[in-house]
Amino acid sequence: MKHKILFVDDNQNLLSGIKAMLRSRRKEWACRFASNGEDAVKLIQQESFDAVVSEIHMPGMSGIDFLKIVEKLQPATIRIILSGYSEVQTILKSTTCAHQFISKPCRSKTLIETIQRLTKLRHILNNNEISTMVARLNSLPAIPDLYLKICAELEKADPSLDRVGKFVEKDPGVSATILKVVNSAFFGFYSTISSPSHAVTLLGTEAVKGLVLGVHLLNEIDLSSLAGYSVDKLWTHSLQTGDFAKTIAKLESTDKTFIGACYVAGILHDVGKLIFVTNMDSIYKPVLIEVRKMGGPISLSESNKLGVNHAAIGAYLLGLWGFHEDIVSGISDHHTPEESGEGLTVALVVHAANTLQHELSSPDSNFVFSPINLELLEKQGFSERLPEWLEACGKCINKTD
Repeated sequence: MKHKILFVDDNQNLLSGIKAMLRSRRKEWACRFASNGEDAVKLIQQESFDAVVSEIHMPGMSGIDFLKIVEKLQPATIRIILSGYSEVQTILKSTTCAHQFISKPCRSKTLIETIQRLTKLRHILNNNEISTMVARLNSLPAIPDLYLKICAELEKADPSLDRVGKFVEKDPGVSATILKVVNSAFFGFYSTISSPSHAVTLLGTEAVKGLVLGVHLLNEIDLSSLAGYSVDKLWTHSLQTGDFAKTIAKLESTDKTFIGACYVAGILHDVGKLIFVTNMDSIYKPVLIEVRKMGGPISLSESNKLGVNHAAIGAYLLGLWGFHEDIVSGISDHHTPEESGEGLTVALVVHAANTLQHELSSPDSNFVFSPINLELLEKQGFSERLPEWLEACGKCINKTD
């Protein structure tokens, strides 16, 4: 079945250019075009779309108002802003009506790849439980300025890690976290790294993007309504799971891209919990009450109470924000790695790292954590590797304590 995409822009030359650009995609995409918000609304009322791509500044109805209508009428539709980068920064501070932006002028490859990547998320977005859950959230977290600047730099033909590092230096919270991570004994550097720019070079951009998002979400959380929930413990668990995932991946692979994806997915595997707790009173409090009563695991209580768990919500958000599909899958399937494919997948590594972190950091806990899938490890030929994984992760956690 073809994906249906709606493009909205008052610039007729741009629309004509998009039409010509997408002729090669006509077997995959059914595209519609509108030159103003009013005509676009009529199309939305008549047809269902997988994605809409809209300019913001248009005569009559603005792109923001149009996207809000799309959000109301077709909440599962992917909403993309196509505008100038400086404008988008201001817009995304005040609204969460868009899932992602593409800056003008953009390369045809950027536009096509962005839409392709997002439409691949349909297996998540088409889930009625996900759509219902997202509709119940007051809002999804807005994309932080720092993340946008990093992404914009990386989209350049000749991106500079030094410039990315200078962006990071302007955010004390992110700088502190990145320096803490890079100076942990896990990385084994002989001297202390004191420069955020140097730390960015050592960590790599994907890891920095993951840390930026994690710190941003932490800063957005107000836990005044529920005493006793420790976001600090959750973040410590997330960082150690990232370390464990990288440790396991390096034992089994020399592929730096795969190792990096495991590390980032490990750091962000519980980002869905951070999204949930931003809506603590109305949504997540019943889950925590059940967990404290029954002892866990928390993902089961989430499914019981909410119809969806933190893994799916986190994957949904990060997929919309443009993270690589291996990372999205690693987060989505970290409790169900059997769904992620054959062999050593990112999801299997994060699953193992997550369960081993709980086992090593909370050996005497009365809380019930999701167990490691021994049957899957044996099926994929990794069951005999588990003792070495456990030993290596144990050394890692001892170094970082």
